[in-house]
Amino acid sequence: MKGEQYDALVKLMRGDVESAGNRAARRVLVDGVVQADAVRETGASRSTVSITVRRYTEADELMRRVYGQEND
Repeated sequence: MKGEQYDALVKLMRGDVESAGNRAARRVLVDGVVQADAVRETGASRSTVSITVRRYTEADELMRRVYGQEND
C-alpha cells in the first residue's frame, strides 16, 4: 500500500494519525516492517497493531473491489 492510500483510509475511517496503533500499522502496511518491530518502535500493544492492520487491510480490499482495482 502506498503512503497516500494509507493516509486516505485513515481519514475516511476517522482514525487518529498520531496514535501508536496507527503509526505502527503504517509502518507495517506502507513500509513493510513486521508487526513485532512496529510494536517495539511505537510502543503500541500487539493486539492494537494486529487489529489496526486488519481493519485497514480489509478497508483497502473493500475499496479496491468497489472501484474494480487490482491489488498493487
